[in-house]
Amino acid sequence: MRKEISVIGGGIAGLSSAVFLANKGFRVILIEASPKFGGRVYSFFDKASGLQIDNGQHILASWYKNTFDYLKLIGTFDKLSFQKQLEVVFADEKGSRYSLKASKLPPPLHLAGGIMGYKALGLSDKMAIVRLVNKIKKNKYSESELKSLNTDKLFDLSSQTEKAINYFWKPFIIAVFNAEPENTSAYMFANMIRMGFIEKGGSELVLPNGFLSDIFVEPAIEYLRRHEAEIILNKSIKGFKFNNNTLSSLILEDNTEIKTDFYVSAVPFFNFKTLLGESYYKYFSRLNELHSSPIVNIHLKFDKDITGIFTTGFFGLLGTSSQWVFKVAKDQVCVVISAAEKIAEKTKEEIAILAEKELKTCIPELKEFKVTSARVIKEMRATFVPDKDSLNKRPAAKTAVTNLFLAGDWTDTGLPATIEGAAKSGNIAANEILKLI
Repeated sequence: MRKEISVIGGGIAGLSSAVFLANKGFRVILIEASPKFGGRVYSFFDKASGLQIDNGQHILASWYKNTFDYLKLIGTFDKLSFQKQLEVVFADEKGSRYSLKASKLPPPLHLAGGIMGYKALGLSDKMAIVRLVNKIKKNKYSESELKSLNTDKLFDLSSQTEKAINYFWKPFIIAVFNAEPENTSAYMFANMIRMGFIEKGGSELVLPNGFLSDIFVEPAIEYLRRHEAEIILNKSIKGFKFNNNTLSSLILEDNTEIKTDFYVSAVPFFNFKTLLGESYYKYFSRLNELHSSPIVNIHLKFDKDITGIFTTGFFGLLGTSSQWVFKVAKDQVCVVISAAEKIAEKTKEEIAILAEKELKTCIPELKEFKVTSARVIKEMRATFVPDKDSLNKRPAAKTAVTNLFLAGDWTDTGLPATIEGAAKSGNIAANEILKLI
């Protein structure tokens, strides 16, 4: 008889849990409280602006193994565009362009070659970066030392220059961690350097070739339906019923009771307490010490075709609040501001004006183009803050409740809050359940 499992939460963590488990023969019940699946990875048509919109642009990396496994199962892996080697073009407030392109040498020499050709930095800046990568590669910093520091202190220890930090390290850190260096664990940072720059095949960027829902969400729901999953949308969980140390059932808002063999909670950490209830939340009280970091995405539509300007598809922006800009369509871009605590306090109108101004300052060719519509999306609790204190607050997939498991980019995956962190958490939860079969 097939084992049944309830997956609560239809973001990427919940979808990946459900897909990995359905692939292993489980009968899945997927429950999502909102009217849509995908969590932070979704698309919609905005009538006011006339734009088809992803909630925000997501960059993947070539080391996203769990994400790729998920996409292969649901049949959309071929909708990703892989760089042959790392290449990013940056633009600064003076309108200057700087290309960071890795060489064809084996890692980490490919990065050293790319840095040496990166004209935004001087020789002393470049040598500081190479020294730090080399120290991480040779394990010059102990695990305990890295776990005791945030990345700004590691930069002090390794004598990073101001330009190296602002024109190389910060764009990378903010994009990956949605946090400033002072709010990013040095231990997690060092792990990302190893995976992204030191290990073979880890540094290339990967971009979705299409809208997010068409790649990550709708095909997953279709896959689950083909595997006889029950899909419950737009219904919240009213509560759990426990029998000693076992979750016996869950109650939906309409008082429907659902009983399965196992349960995966893939809701955000800030919603988990309400879901679980006070008596069992005591096992997870350290989640109260996790903090959120916002991301702001600004979608701009122009009056003319911008394809000739965005030949590489996207730019990194230096010296501005806006950090990345991606061409979404021939007349549309998405501007991304991560670690956006201060920016998110502004009105949406102010943010749209700021993004347009910074974009046209860094890419002067756009001054001839008129913005015909704009849409600003604020995600105030987009990710958790991955500082050194967060290392011991992230719970494992296996819980003290024998048949309850956790998934989410905030769980102890060893990764920051990325799509890969979410997909990996789903895979970990599935594997923990499989151990009990």
